Amino acid sequence: MNYDLVGIGNALVDIEVHVDDDFIKDISVIKGGMTLFSTAEQDKILKALETKPYKTSSGGSAANTIHGISVLGAKSYYLGRVANDENGKLYTEDMHSCEVGFCGPSADDEGTGTCVILLTPDAERTMLTSLGVSSKLHPDNVDKTIISNAKAVYVEGYLWTEDETREAGLHMAQIAKKQGIPVAFTLSDAFVVNSFKESLLDFIQHHVDILFCNEVEALAMTGETDSRKAFDKLLAWVDTLFLTLGSQGSLAGKRGDDPVHVGTFPVKAVDTTGAGDLFAAGALYGLINERSL
Repeated sequence: MNYDLVGIGNALVDIEVHVDDDFIKDISVIKGGMTLFSTAEQDKILKALETKPYKTSSGGSAANTIHGISVLGAKSYYLGRVANDENGKLYTEDMHSCEVGFCGPSADDEGTGTCVILLTPDAERTMLTSLGVSSKLHPDNVDKTIISNAKAVYVEGYLWTEDETREAGLHMAQIAKKQGIPVAFTLSDAFVVNSFKESLLDFIQHHVDILFCNEVEALAMTGETDSRKAFDKLLAWVDTLFLTLGSQGSLAGKRGDDPVHVGTFPVKAVDTTGAGDLFAAGALYGLINERSL
């Protein structure tokens, strides 16, 4: 089968719970960011919140983008690992429900990865992630045939937090580049940028055609203090760049052309989980269908 987009990333079941700002302060994590947690640490958080309602769904940065582009009408496939447990079955059913190609659960000692998402009244999300079996994603799990039949591939920066998953993402990009298939990449989180900047820079400069990031990630990646200067520096490394600016909209540009600014209209924010991921879904849908920036 031919695919418009094939993505690779950490397959995680999201567990969303509403909390107040004091709770974020009490557990000493960075509000709005991602922090790696053990399963035991996650369980402790969930125990403290056991009286609150929660919602579970398939998640993961690249998975959200693949899910989103499928809803828009594109044919998509997702490479990620889930276990043969309740969360793995939920994840697989969720992906298949929107016609995303996904291999489904595998027999593993570790459970499916989970992300506890703490939602504060300002609609900001703070993520506490236990990778589980998603961290066992290996280059051997990357199907060359599936990639060869894609119009573009999409890699998430969160893969850089583990050696094997990083190598899987790199392997996918290398296969695509050899066949002239565009490689899109998201920086994912400032934590990822600050922890793996040198490796990310090498990957971007040698393998990435289309880059997605938000303002915080762009400033961290370039060392600039001005978003426009950061935009210009990043665009020197890739062919196409999308930089989201929160309430100020976004900047998009192709190397050698003037950037395009897209503004916003005021709405009441309810939940920012996956906002950048779905932005990427819309942008990639447009690019794949040869629409202008």
